[in-house]
Amino acid sequence: YKKKNAKKNPEKQWYQRRVREERKRRMKLPVPKHDVQISLWRTLKSFVGKDLTKVAIPVHFNEPLTFLQRLTEDLEYSDLLDKASDESISAEMRLMYLTVFSAIPYACVSRRYSKPFNPLLAETFELVREDKGYACIAEQVSHHPPVTCLHAEHDKWTFWQEYKMDSKFRPTYFKVVPTGSVHLRVRHSGEHFSWQKPTTTIHNIILGQLWNDQEGTVTITNHSNGQKACLFFQPYKVTKHFTKIKGEVYDLEGNVVIQIKGDWTSHFKYKHVDSETWTDVWTLETDILEEKKKFWGFSPFSLQLNEPEEDIAPTDSRHRPDQRELEHGRVDEAADEKLKLEELQRGRRKANKNANPQWFSEHTDPDTQETYHAYHGGYWESKLSEDFSTSPNIF
Repeated sequence: YKKKNAKKNPEKQWYQRRVREERKRRMKLPVPKHDVQISLWRTLKSFVGKDLTKVAIPVHFNEPLTFLQRLTEDLEYSDLLDKASDESISAEMRLMYLTVFSAIPYACVSRRYSKPFNPLLAETFELVREDKGYACIAEQVSHHPPVTCLHAEHDKWTFWQEYKMDSKFRPTYFKVVPTGSVHLRVRHSGEHFSWQKPTTTIHNIILGQLWNDQEGTVTITNHSNGQKACLFFQPYKVTKHFTKIKGEVYDLEGNVVIQIKGDWTSHFKYKHVDSETWTDVWTLETDILEEKKKFWGFSPFSLQLNEPEEDIAPTDSRHRPDQRELEHGRVDEAADEKLKLEELQRGRRKANKNANPQWFSEHTDPDTQETYHAYHGGYWESKLSEDFSTSPNIF
């Protein structure tokens, strides 16, 4: 690659470079999940009523991914963003694709109840998917309260979000209320869309089979013209068919022009209001590992997120020793490493030497007037020049 071109679009230069390498990705973890027999009630009863973002969760409840990597799973079906950004489709169809995309992350993790590792302050995760044409960087910009940011670039779109939440833990359920926003900008038109995620509740925390539902109305807004679409999640307390879902796309006058229906765990369809024909939009891929449960319930996309890589930032989640030990089934060693990392971070905080986030800073969105942490650049330039000398030593 030419350095002068890298300055113009370093994300694109990096994944084009990776295309030439023809990298093969793994399709399984080093070892299956190691089941450890512990007293769930004895462990969890002391957490009731507390803010779980401030509680040290035993490593037995973790999966070998950080929340930075979990947030990146939102892009597993990025082809819907490609379709939404196509120049040839109408504004209404653009909203339809984005509405379906907003619900898909819940299908990908619907049967996974292990907790991702809490990222350390200034921890990062990069994801370059040369096969899908995007490069993504995520960073933990706050530890208490936890705030996670993500930014992805593609030839057709830019995707970003700041994830923060309120939570409630009770003996029978754990409720998560996301308070950040998700954004997409279409490159060819400059259109800016945003939405907020629904509330998620995990039931039967102490006794019984774990299951989860979503509730709330997700409104996707086109800030360029004010056009909107809505997706209606209904919890179990409203209907026993709580995974069934409906959505609507409206014209500029507020009239319904496209209807959406499906199941947020498996599929979606749409039709125009003047038509009787429903068209498939998305179906959960079936090429999932047959022994998926043995590998934490990960899809092939998820399995590859913690695969070791060279030339990543020293703050990248793949360098975490506790997570790597857990991935290899060494649970006791993972617990020891997790404690060491937590003690190191507490020591930095007490000494007033906290690691500083490198790649995101506060920004006020001119369309929504929302203040959030936005990517200010520099990561891919550092990667291309092989210089992460400004990154803190957090592991």
